[in-house]
Parts: sequence; C-alpha cells; structure tokens
Amino acid sequence: MKADRKLLFLVLLFLPIGKAAGQLPSLIIGGRVALPHSRPYMVSIQLKGIPSCGGTLVHARWVLTAAHCYVDPRKGSIRVLVGLHRQTVRNAQVQVFTVVKFVPHPSYNSKTMVHDIMLLKLDRKVAWNKETSLLPLSKKKPALGTLCSVAGWGIFRQNSEYSPVLRELNVKVMDSKMCNNSRYWHGEVTGAMMCIEGVEKGSAPCKGDSGGPVVCGKKAEVAGVLSFAGKSCIDVFKPPVATAVFKYKRWIKKYLR
Repeated sequence: MKADRKLLFLVLLFLPIGKAAGQLPSLIIGGRVALPHSRPYMVSIQLKGIPSCGGTLVHARWVLTAAHCYVDPRKGSIRVLVGLHRQTVRNAQVQVFTVVKFVPHPSYNSKTMVHDIMLLKLDRKVAWNKETSLLPLSKKKPALGTLCSVAGWGIFRQNSEYSPVLRELNVKVMDSKMCNNSRYWHGEVTGAMMCIEGVEKGSAPCKGDSGGPVVCGKKAEVAGVLSFAGKSCIDVFKPPVATAVFKYKRWIKKYLR
C-alpha cells in the first residue's frame, strides 16, 4: 500500500507482521445476531481471553485465517474456540485449542497486504458434533454482485469491547475494476483479492472481524478471508477487501493432506 494511505486492518488485538495496527474500534457495522451455532465452521481466535480474529474450520486440525492475525506465541496466551456462540458461555460443546503451528503464506507482505492468508494447526483434532463442521474451499472467485455473508465477534458499536455473541452481515461482491479505480483503492487491489460491500447502506465488516470467512454460494463455501478496509469501514470509496481463497487452494490443500 502507499505510505500515505491509512488502512484499518481488521484485527482487534493481534498486531500485523509489520508496523501497522488497527487504530479504530473493531466492529461489524449493522448486521444481526446469528442464530446460535448456525455457522458451525466459525472459530474465535483469542489472545488473553479477548476475541481478536475470526477463522474457518477447513480440517479437523487446521483453521484458515488472515496472515496479519499472527502473533508471537511468547506475547500471550492464544486460544482457538470452536463451537462458540456467546463469549461468556463455555458449555460442553465449546472446544478450546492451542495453536501448535502458524503457517502464514510465505509471500505475505504486511505493507501491500498481498497474500494475507494463514493456516493454524491445532493441538488436537476437533470433536465433531452439531456445533462443528468444515466449510469447503471455493473453486473460483465469486462473480460481480454475488450475495455472500460475513460473521464475527468484533465490536459492533462504539465504546463496547466486543460483541458477546456471533453477529453476521449480508454482503455482495463488488466490481473489481471499479474497486481499483482512482477514486477507490487506486490499483492496490490485486487479482488475488476481492472487494465486498454491505447489502444494506451503512453496513460493513470491520476491524475485529479479521480472518473470518466471506461465505458465498448456495452450497456455502469460503470464498474470501477478511483482510483490510479503509480508515472508516463505511467509507464507500474504501470498501472492505478480502483475500480470494481460490487462488490459494493448492497451497492450502498441501497442508490439509
């Protein structure tokens, strides 16, 4: 990214591998509370007990998230919660894991946000039940106007720490050329990225929802990993950008095997 362009990384406490960090409160702006366990592939990545990033179960021991969600394990206690809906309720269905391996994409660039994608290896296999399932990887980039959705535990209003429950938001895929023109991201969005916008005016995923999936298609596939947005998440000229998963399917499957 250009040095004078202020970005808001969609992360609450996990600092990106680089100089930048989020400066504004984290939130899904607009949206609604998700039905409990209606997204059994969602995971909450937490640092010292605070929701920091989202992620997607793509294997019994692997979670897909954003590379800028990496944090040095020596800096705090990192936990991955599976089967979670309400943050304060830890019942028998909520499984808690530690991360034994961080695998950010080898070409990730924290300045340009290119290849902002990462896999986390859990310390053991997920126990499957009605609150847990995998989300398939998308085989192609969703077309212009495709209806998708995002979800997360990021802050959803000013002056709150985080959402106590999982919230979700309907979004749609923007035209790549328009998103990249001089009024918008000015050539900074690559072919391995996708721009999205809230279906409802004034709604958007934002900081704290980083790493969570952009879910598209009738069969529900992870088409994108939430990466960054403008300084104001509802700035129509700086729409949220996600890493397009189809470009990394071979790299992901190399580890899943």
